[in-house]
This record gives sequence, structure tokens and C-alpha cells, in this order.
Amino acid sequence: MDRDLFYNTVVAACMEVGRKARVLHQLSQGPDHPVNAFHPEGSYLKGLVLRIDE
Repeated sequence: MDRDLFYNTVVAACMEVGRKARVLHQLSQGPDHPVNAFHPEGSYLKGLVLRIDE
């Protein structure tokens, strides 16, 4: 799953449950785990820190 699909999936889930969310921070692997430019699938660690508004 690429970063855009991950983000869009989270946005769709928030919309489905009727919540607004703000992205506070985008997470990925650390600098000790570089991603090869010719192998973008190596960027498999990703996450979002969200603030969910009620």
C-alpha cells in the first residue's frame, strides 16, 4: 500500500464514521532503514498521528 492509498483509506474511514481528523504527524521508518529509489515497496512502514474531533 503506497502512502497516498494509506492516507485516502484513513480519510475514507473518518468520513464513514462521521468524524473529522487532523494529521498531526506522518510516520515512516527511521534513517537506519533507507528506501531504495528503485524499490519503492521498501517504504512499507507508515503511520499517522491523528487528532480525531467529535
